[in-house]
Amino acid sequence: MVMMYNELQINVQYGNRMVNKKSLNIIVIFGVLTAVVFFQSFNVSRKKQATQIPIDIERDQETEFINLKYFSVEDSKPALNINADVLKMINNKDLNFQNPQGFLFNENGEKLTYDANFGSYLGDKRELSLSGDVSVKNAKGSHESDRLFYDGKKKFFEATGKVKSVMNDLLTRDSIIVESRSMYSWMNEGKSVFNGDVVGKVKRRRIYEESFDFMADQLELNQLNSLVTLSNNVKLDRNNYHLEARKAEIFLENYNKKLKYYVLYDDIKLVERLELRNGKTQLRRAYSEKLEGYMSEAKVVLSGAPRVEQGNDLIKGYQITLRENVELVEVDDSQSSFELKRN
Repeated sequence: MVMMYNELQINVQYGNRMVNKKSLNIIVIFGVLTAVVFFQSFNVSRKKQATQIPIDIERDQETEFINLKYFSVEDSKPALNINADVLKMINNKDLNFQNPQGFLFNENGEKLTYDANFGSYLGDKRELSLSGDVSVKNAKGSHESDRLFYDGKKKFFEATGKVKSVMNDLLTRDSIIVESRSMYSWMNEGKSVFNGDVVGKVKRRRIYEESFDFMADQLELNQLNSLVTLSNNVKLDRNNYHLEARKAEIFLENYNKKLKYYVLYDDIKLVERLELRNGKTQLRRAYSEKLEGYMSEAKVVLSGAPRVEQGNDLIKGYQITLRENVELVEVDDSQSSFELKRN
């Protein structure tokens, strides 16, 4: 009996040890899993907060005003003036507006007035964008277009869509009226380039002085040098002259001087309607590689294999001079100089 009791006691103690080991293992595993879940939850929360912080910082602050007159000053000088039906201010520096009218100044103090249906202004970059019935003016000319972009720092602007410009030559005060599909202008350089279906007129300041019309693919105006350059499919119409060439230069300052006023280059064609002494008219056609026009002397000089077709006459030479509405043709050959007059 004693032996049976002792064996039973030993078995009971051994069984209790096994139960304690299992409980301990379960507790340890549960603690590890709890720690893992807590750690993962903490990381997810941190990531969520990290993704939300930049969104809150980058959110634009926008304020809208109705019928507002806005102006800004930089270095104690006026910089921008806007009268708009609706104006939205973004982050206290950028602007969007409807039906704006106003003006701005560049760093040289030059004033540019504007009018449009819509617009925006980036304060840091000093960039003005306008669209819809755009009209801008400065001391050097005026421009109308569908869209316009102006960079106040670079003093550059670009107009696109039904561009119509009136540029003023600084020396002669002639007006150059141009219509095109696009226009680029560098204000400091006094340079403007017009592209696409360019048509226009050089209009003299004095009414009695002759103006003329032009067409080309491109026109470049240098206001500092009073120079107009036409390129590709050039056509000039003045008085009884119709001229065609690949390139033309017009020296606006030389109108009343004994200097060439315009020069044509490459594949030149001249058509002139002459009025004869008997009251009839006759077409005179001329071809060459170069043509120089002198307004003060009412003549053109052709060189580069020139030839002239006048009535039944064909005239060739090293250089040929034609005078407006005069039948007389002056021919300078390589060996002799002579005049040919058709009776």
